[in-house]
Amino acid sequence: MNSSLATLTKNLGDDHPITSQYFKKLSYTEEQLALVYHKGVYSYNYINSHDRFQEIELLPIYEFHTTLKGKITQADYQYAQ
Repeated sequence: MNSSLATLTKNLGDDHPITSQYFKKLSYTEEQLALVYHKGVYSYNYINSHDRFQEIELLPIYEFHTTLKGKITQADYQYAQ
C-alpha cells in the first residue's frame, strides 16, 4: 500500500455494509458512523516523549504542523474538537 491513511479512507467510499451493520447493532447513529470512517488528526511532531500522552486538552492548531504535511486545515482542526 503506497497511499496515506487519509487517501485509503477516502478510497473506501461511503459504502461499508458489514461495518455499518455491526455498528448499527450497537445503536450507532449515522453521525457516529461518519466519525468511525473519518481519519483523525494527530500531532506527530508534538508527541516527543511519554509525558505528552498525559496531556488531556486539545493542542492549539499550530501544534499540528508537521514536516511531512505542513499545517492542518481549519476543517480538520474543527473535526478534532
